[in-house]
Amino acid sequence: MTRSIFEMLTVLVVDDSLHMRRLIARLLEVLGVSEVIVASDGEEAWAKFLKHRPDIVITDAAMKPTDGFVLAQRLRAIGEDDLRAVPIIMVSAHSELSAVTRARDVGVTDFLCKPISPRLLYERLVGALNRPRKLIESPDFIGPDRRMQTVEPDGPERRSQMTYL
Repeated sequence: MTRSIFEMLTVLVVDDSLHMRRLIARLLEVLGVSEVIVASDGEEAWAKFLKHRPDIVITDAAMKPTDGFVLAQRLRAIGEDDLRAVPIIMVSAHSELSAVTRARDVGVTDFLCKPISPRLLYERLVGALNRPRKLIESPDFIGPDRRMQTVEPDGPERRSQMTYL
């Protein structure tokens, strides 16, 4: 009998709402995730991340004292490459463009709007596992490559070569 990829995962769930922590943890258990670790804010999550070294982090955006944006920045700035590249899925009721853009700019891998559905959570997990994105490091950004495509565009969408005079 083959094992599901979920059976080998450790997932850290971070949310200040006990209800949401339990809901997401239960959905992960139904999917077959072997180990679900929960934290109620970014500070607790940071300690548990360092201790358990999860494969994926699912975090709420708005928490106190440390929110999901600060947590994501800290995770991306960590010294070890294998930890720095861990996929981060941000969950938030604030789905306006500014929140999604801010999440992207701090290095979040994917964004999921509340209320979440089992299907969307499944799709985000599968996407993070099956299509890992290369980690980009620049002076202003550390996070997954923002381009979702893996092939170079061809035709009118392709950028032309620069000509130097």
